[in-house]
Amino acid sequence: MCSRTVLTFVVAVYVVMGGEVLSSQQVRLSDWETYSSMRTVRGADIDSRGRIWCATSGGVFIYDVATGEQQQIRNIGALTTLDVTAVLCDRERKKIYVGCGDGSVDIVDEDLTWKNVGDIRRASQYPRRGVTSFALENNVLYIATQFGLVTFDVVREVFIETVDRMSTLEEKTAVQGVTILRDTVWLATDGGVTCAPLSVPTLRQPSVWRLFGTSAGLPKSAAERIVSNGQSVFVASGTRLLRFVDTGFVEATAASDSIRGLSTTNGTVVASTLSRIYTTDGTVIVGYEGELRGHTTVSHDGRILTIAFVVNRSITLIDGARVTPIEITSPISNQFAHLTVDSRGHLWAATDVDPPRTGVGVAIWDGTSWINHTGLDPNATMNANAIYRVNALRDGSVWLGSWGKGGFRATYDERDSIVFSKIDKSTSSIEGISADPNFILVGDAAMDRNGTVFLVNEEAADRALVRTGGTNQPTWSNCTDTRANKFRALAIDNIGTKWLAGPAGNGVLAINDRNTDDRSDDICQNLRSSTTNLPDNAVSAIKVDKTGAIWLGTARGVAVISSPGSLSTTTVPFVRRITSLTTVAVNDLVVDALNYKWVATNVGVFVLNEDGTEVLTTISTSNSPILDNNIRSIAIDDNSGRVYLGTSIGLFSARTQSIRPSEEFALSVYPQPFRPASDGEVVIDGLAPDADVRIMTASGELLTALQVRGRQVLWNGRDTQNRLVPPGVYIIQSSSAATGASTSGKIVVTR
Repeated sequence: MCSRTVLTFVVAVYVVMGGEVLSSQQVRLSDWETYSSMRTVRGADIDSRGRIWCATSGGVFIYDVATGEQQQIRNIGALTTLDVTAVLCDRERKKIYVGCGDGSVDIVDEDLTWKNVGDIRRASQYPRRGVTSFALENNVLYIATQFGLVTFDVVREVFIETVDRMSTLEEKTAVQGVTILRDTVWLATDGGVTCAPLSVPTLRQPSVWRLFGTSAGLPKSAAERIVSNGQSVFVASGTRLLRFVDTGFVEATAASDSIRGLSTTNGTVVASTLSRIYTTDGTVIVGYEGELRGHTTVSHDGRILTIAFVVNRSITLIDGARVTPIEITSPISNQFAHLTVDSRGHLWAATDVDPPRTGVGVAIWDGTSWINHTGLDPNATMNANAIYRVNALRDGSVWLGSWGKGGFRATYDERDSIVFSKIDKSTSSIEGISADPNFILVGDAAMDRNGTVFLVNEEAADRALVRTGGTNQPTWSNCTDTRANKFRALAIDNIGTKWLAGPAGNGVLAINDRNTDDRSDDICQNLRSSTTNLPDNAVSAIKVDKTGAIWLGTARGVAVISSPGSLSTTTVPFVRRITSLTTVAVNDLVVDALNYKWVATNVGVFVLNEDGTEVLTTISTSNSPILDNNIRSIAIDDNSGRVYLGTSIGLFSARTQSIRPSEEFALSVYPQPFRPASDGEVVIDGLAPDADVRIMTASGELLTALQVRGRQVLWNGRDTQNRLVPPGVYIIQSSSAATGASTSGKIVVTR
């Protein structure tokens, strides 16, 4: 489901006056987790314990054939990256070799002790460094890459040589597959099939390689897959499977569509296409109703197992007549285009990115498992794959916006099942694009203080904003240019103004209907960089903070409208640029429970204080487990403080102290007893809003005092002079400026 770590980093700013700490700003990230899809399998092998290791686009998962137990492995404490492209199990030495799309090679023993080898990944002279396949002969691991062949001594665990020129092939030609037949290494490359004897002093000499192309029987220059059955070499090229005989290749079988997988076990060669797996003698192992990505075969307990790689479903295990689909609990996609957390604390992730529009619905994390809803079932109410916006509203509903099929409202029934209702032209006032009235784009949804929901009707011919509630509800277009309705993001402020923005460059549209259906008294203004301090007219995110200010994330930084109430028919509110973020392209922006602003950019995440005058911390690949600095989306669960960072290669999450305060005090302190040397910090939890926390000795001497807005505060066991307090029992006293209530507790400090 996820991989996690207790990696922590903290940024804290303390204001000291009169010997007391009067305020504390903390950004503490811990308990990191990674979530990614393991439903796209690229390769598999079986270890000496009968566990199948699967290489996927989101890491590695292990399936125990005997027990059915599963284990998912990702980057934290294990893999170098998530994009795993090849796997080979050395059953004799009980080692597993994992190859990745960036050239990383990870070596793991069967007890799951990991070693990361980054030599290929760091070889910057090769623009493409991905590992495509492995072959093992004696003590040498042959690593096929996107630039050639690399050999590795598995005993000494050192690289032997890099071969980037073979015969007359162009330098750095990609190798798609490698196999060994007797004393010869064979490669399937983008320029044909090439081979060289293993007895030569070095494989780096192009002259030792022999090249076979179309003149040797290949139907085209490229060879996609290659295996050896101990007697001959077999190559897949397009729809044809060919066998090497004497001086060239002859056809073994031909398929109706492209060969997607090729394997050999105990002398039997097996190929797979989109819908079937078969042997070279024409025996069909299985005809599959779904879509196959490929397959492999392995020997286990004296029998041959076929492992089918099923599109969007992980694997199916075929043991003779027994066919067993293996369900993997993971999100259906690694594209986390837009995120929201609902009232139950469940995370919703939209999977469609523009471009390339390859969405597969919506993925939902309930804290234990993933629930995936796709448009694969045409009879389902939620029948769209191109879900690109998700918004959780305060009534418990979640609204999904699709690219082409309108919107969907999701609610939970009495059995806690998700129920979808469709929002289209038959149930609302939304319309399609000019070129196709039935192609309907729905962006964000937002609720005003009266409980009315509004939708962004992106790129509709004559409208940008729609009020829900029926087919005759009012709509609004861009008041300054009725043709410029390309908006996507929506926020509604405390006085009912609807703020629309989008990445298309139309600025910010502000609409206030004054709570009437009389359109003549509406306020409408279009804020642009030419008339305000808006950094850029491409605005990706718009949010209302705890004070009612409007925060804007643009292609050139962040801006804020501190007084949105000054909007009128003749007045445009003042837009203030955030000077600390003037050069970054903002993808998303959220406001947490402490009123901090979390800004997702193409160079990581920036956390700003309440008014944006200070960057409290940054999060990037250099100081956290995230693997991509291009953060596309961000969401925070105010009840748990967990932040989610969405990228195009997976989802990363950490625990923070940005937690909504308790309505009344429910004080708890942990760990107890507190050992500063080993625990680092003690958590004071269950605080009411705007709490003052004072820590004193048993005799009443004040050690430190903090002002806290959230539910938690951390104490490192030191006084205002940064001196570690001696062992003993210390008193906590706290009062809430918001509620007037107070409470007290104890901290036991030991060595």
